[in-house]
Amino acid sequence: MSNLGSNLDDLYREIILDHYRSPRNRGELESPPAIRVEGFNPLCGDEIVVYLDVEDGVLKNIKMTGSGCSISQSSASLMSAAVKGKPLDQVRETIATFKQLMTVREATLAHDDEAPRSTSGRSGNSPRSRASSSSPSASNAPRSRGTR
Repeated sequence: MSNLGSNLDDLYREIILDHYRSPRNRGELESPPAIRVEGFNPLCGDEIVVYLDVEDGVLKNIKMTGSGCSISQSSASLMSAAVKGKPLDQVRETIATFKQLMTVREATLAHDDEAPRSTSGRSGNSPRSRASSSSPSASNAPRSRGTR
């Protein structure tokens, strides 16, 4: 079983490094007409700017700029590749699934009877985010501001 864990760790590192070294959808789109959304994590300094081109309920194009650690930049690349060209309902579903995966509880993983505790190490405070109220996930986004 430890061999399986080692193989998964290697695969994880390979994917993260691939997306960090060769990020997908890097660049900018003209805003407007693209929706421009900014995110900043004051705890570590990671920054991301996402440009969304939405047409007829479909995320036609997505581009990103920003700086930060390999995890933040790779995650942005992976997410952009997962949602580009998809209908907005599917984009929202993908985001919701990702958020759910990131808030897994220890008790769920361990099948423990104890009260669940978050594995994220955070107290429920999320990084500050600024997003357009007209963005595709505005109903799920924190109150924020952006440009269109």
